[in-house]
Amino acid sequence: MIRKTLLHLFPVLLLLCFGCDGKRSWDYEPISVDSTSSDSNKLDIDIRVKRMPRGEFAYDGYIKYNYDITEDTMIEAEAFRSNSGRDEDYTPMPWTIPKQPFSKFIDDFYKDMIYENFHSCSNMPAPDDGIPYKIGNWTFNECVVEGKGMPEMAPQGYLKVIFKITGEVEWGFVSVSRIFDKYMP
Repeated sequence: MIRKTLLHLFPVLLLLCFGCDGKRSWDYEPISVDSTSSDSNKLDIDIRVKRMPRGEFAYDGYIKYNYDITEDTMIEAEAFRSNSGRDEDYTPMPWTIPKQPFSKFIDDFYKDMIYENFHSCSNMPAPDDGIPYKIGNWTFNECVVEGKGMPEMAPQGYLKVIFKITGEVEWGFVSVSRIFDKYMP
């Protein structure tokens, strides 16, 4: 009797083992990126979504720094979700980066999330380089975000992330992506 029960449970246990492997269960399709800068002479930004072969999408563009980012530079991000993608339907999500100094952002988010997802397709400085960041250019060439450092589960729909940097120059971007279940047809 016990042997039969264990045999019936085996497929369920196998499914649980493979289904709970700690990998991201969602995928995304970037829709748009709109960037802004209060002074394009000090910071020029142009990030866009590029269509790749086989229906894939990537991020392409640059950020040109003509000022030093210092400890006075503050960073924050907010995330919103919508079923339809219409502006009036977005509601706040708990995925935020509270307003914080640049150095705290480097320690808490840049290293494990931003750098991990973009270092292979850009010339972003390593997190150990610290601040102040020096004048220079970051380029992004066909960057496909793999989701490193991001939540394992995400609700399907549209995700809007508003990323703001304030200080000597106010700049940032608004990114919209469609989130869908990775394992569903």
